[in-house]
Amino acid sequence: MRFKLIIFSLLALGVSCPAFAAGIYVRDSAYEQEVMREQVNKMDWLLGRNQPGGFDQPCGWKCRINLSGWMNTDAYITNTPPVFLVVTPFDNLLSVQGTPFNQTSNRASDLLLNNANLFVDTRVNNWMKANMSFVYTSLSGVPGSQGVYQIPNSFLIYQPVNSSKLDTAYATLQHFNVSPVYLRIGKEYVPFGNYDPYSFVTSENPTQLLSTINATTAQLGFTMPSGLYGSIYTFAGQPRLSDGGSTRRIQNGGVNLGYTYSDCISRFNIDAGYVASITDTNFLSAYYTNKNIEVAGVISDLPNPDQTNIAGLPNQKTPAYNINASFQWGPLDVSGQYIATIRNFRKPFFLAFPVPLTPNLETDFTFQKPKLWGFELGLTFAAIANQTRLAVGYQATKHLAGILPNRKIYVDYLMNISQWFDVGVAIIQNKDYSLGEGQVIGDRGSLLFPGASGNKSTMGQIRASIKFA
Repeated sequence: MRFKLIIFSLLALGVSCPAFAAGIYVRDSAYEQEVMREQVNKMDWLLGRNQPGGFDQPCGWKCRINLSGWMNTDAYITNTPPVFLVVTPFDNLLSVQGTPFNQTSNRASDLLLNNANLFVDTRVNNWMKANMSFVYTSLSGVPGSQGVYQIPNSFLIYQPVNSSKLDTAYATLQHFNVSPVYLRIGKEYVPFGNYDPYSFVTSENPTQLLSTINATTAQLGFTMPSGLYGSIYTFAGQPRLSDGGSTRRIQNGGVNLGYTYSDCISRFNIDAGYVASITDTNFLSAYYTNKNIEVAGVISDLPNPDQTNIAGLPNQKTPAYNINASFQWGPLDVSGQYIATIRNFRKPFFLAFPVPLTPNLETDFTFQKPKLWGFELGLTFAAIANQTRLAVGYQATKHLAGILPNRKIYVDYLMNISQWFDVGVAIIQNKDYSLGEGQVIGDRGSLLFPGASGNKSTMGQIRASIKFA
């Protein structure tokens, strides 16, 4: 009887073993997977504890991240270089007689990669967007120059060299279906002026050079369905001379307000802006933050040469305002810009002077409330089954002798060869201020700064522009 009981028990156990074993297997597998997952997480943390990233999105990157790019290659030829004054490299200063600044002459030509950009645009969620762009340029800086934006070592362009390969990187918090207000934080082109930083021909316009500010910014703005828009923003700017050119503070900012309207055949936009100090523009910063330039400007007459080793911006802020307007009606478009400073500001070549050497030379070390204005008229039409645009423009400056041309006129023609490929040709004429205008004579009678050249330069430019996505 006992034997039968044992056999029955074994049979019953045998019948139930598969289900019983299966249940045990499932529980063991879940436990083992949890243990393995924990071990993998620990290994990943150890291997990547100083390497942030690896973020994942539910639908993958393709539905949230867009990659695109842009390349502009320019060829130049000119009878007289349009950059009328060049700075002698620091290593050769001792061999220069009278002044370390030389006026350019003779013909000049060059082939330059103006910019090659990679753009990354992403939608994090309905409220948050992020944008990054990287830039490369074949322009090189003046030998010995320093600073975030170096002075280009070129006889052909004024645009400063952006030594940082990261051009923009900012996040925007916005949901216009809920609210017209947005918040943007990061490295961007601040909303002072209205321009395209890499546009054909106009990127060298004086009004754009004294508008472009690329900085890490906090911006709070709004965009109304009616077309009214505006923002306030703040950024650190360059260190001041009183801080030894090193201490950083949030000490610049501005405001802009505008209105735009568009319908099926026309578009109109007008805006005005104010910035607390225009000396933080990329163009001026390229001079102010270079010790090479400061030493060159004052080496022969400054009583204490050690004071020339300080880089930075003038201690006094230089507020400025601008007004921009554009109108498009069918194929015709016209735009205009105006910029003016509210007070004088120190010339970058003489920033290291603690005070003017003599009272009657005080105005020689400052720009007297510069003003800049310009306009452009364009016509878009079809040619050989391709869309093309013909434009003429005019630019003028006042009280900026020795640093920018007095007048600029240009004609450019841009043809869209294919959807993402454009070819452009332009003729540009720059006219400098009168000979010797803006020159500075030291108290010992030596020529510190030669001023303007009085020259006129006629230049040809060809651009090949390629976009990809």
